[in-house]
Amino acid sequence: MNSLCISVILLVLELNISPFAVKMLTIMKWILASQSPRRRQLLEQAGVDFDAINPPFDDPAHPEDTGATAEGIAMQLSFQKALSVQKIHPDRPIIAADTLIVMPDQTLAGTPTSSEQAGQMIRKMLNTAHWVVTGVTLLLPEIQGQTPENKRIQFADRAQVTLGNVSNSDLDAYLDTGNWQGKAGGYNLFDRQAAGWPVTVNGDQTTVVGLPMAILMQHLKDM
Repeated sequence: MNSLCISVILLVLELNISPFAVKMLTIMKWILASQSPRRRQLLEQAGVDFDAINPPFDDPAHPEDTGATAEGIAMQLSFQKALSVQKIHPDRPIIAADTLIVMPDQTLAGTPTSSEQAGQMIRKMLNTAHWVVTGVTLLLPEIQGQTPENKRIQFADRAQVTLGNVSNSDLDAYLDTGNWQGKAGGYNLFDRQAAGWPVTVNGDQTTVVGLPMAILMQHLKDM
């Protein structure tokens, strides 16, 4: 018996995962429908085997307020991303996510498209709390003729972020770096914590970064 088989048996005994999940672990490689380096890093750290593909979906920089909850909108956008990749790779399991910001005034914000817009977003967050919502979709294919009980799994998580005071000079210096690009709300939590910004989180920090890992790994275990 090779080391891979032994590892899988030990994992099954430890986590009590389903036979379908065993097939997912040993046969299929996930697709992450995202080019986000932060989501890639989270999956890599969790030991998930995957390929990252930029989804051919025109992700709106600013989510339309349809009257649905932020969680509902984020899950719907993540589904659209996953579906766009499934059309190209119908035989692969797919993970997709979308992250939105609920501003202090309860309006929704997405990814800024200019440094001016990023600055406006961040200044509205100073000395108050905002919420980061990440919605996730898992799309599962048939595996060796076996159809999963749920071909589509969706969930969302919300975390509260409090950003203290950041001086105009520090904020302008940050905006000049261009590191606000491609980030919901114009910032990455881990980057700003490392830079010494006064930012605290009530909730799962990986939700703020863009992929709620505790909930995701539980779903992978329970398949």
